[in-house]
Amino acid sequence: MKNAVICALALSLSGAVHAAATDDYLAGLKALDKGQQAEAQYLLEQAAVAGMPEAQFRLGELLPGQDGERWLRAAVRQGSIVAANSLAQRYYDDTRYRRAAQCWLFSAKQGNSQAQSRLGALQVIGYGLPKDPVQAYAWLNLAASAGDADVVELRDTLTEQLGKDRQMAGEALSRNLLKHPPILPGEPACGE
Repeated sequence: MKNAVICALALSLSGAVHAAATDDYLAGLKALDKGQQAEAQYLLEQAAVAGMPEAQFRLGELLPGQDGERWLRAAVRQGSIVAANSLAQRYYDDTRYRRAAQCWLFSAKQGNSQAQSRLGALQVIGYGLPKDPVQAYAWLNLAASAGDADVVELRDTLTEQLGKDRQMAGEALSRNLLKHPPILPGEPACGE
């Protein structure tokens, strides 16, 4: 009986904390719309500290440098694909290509075509990942299924360079890539 009361109280408190975090998050978004940066940052931080991944992402986007990265990593640890893509772009912009690849890999495994195309592009040029036109083709082939005309064009350009045998190997690889994604040894998981 005592455990049931404690569980009910914990659930009630959890709901209240979630409601407060949601209120802070929504108020923070309104403050952003009004250009009230300091107020928005305060409210979003309250929601982020309460564990709301959407708030962690927005705060991470709002803050520069390590402070922003810390909140983006927190959102990624809760499964946020948009935070992983944002973090990957920050790493890429800072020429930390292998870290970027690790975050795009996180998103690509969830079926995110933008991340799949970025991984393909990295492997075309060899930034952060080995230059591998067959695996690049496989990632681009997966991403092209989303219908992005730029990705389709890049994949088709790569097709011309591969030749028939390597294109077929890339197509076979793309069918299994999400089941058996590559591992980046020596690189912490995205969000860590």
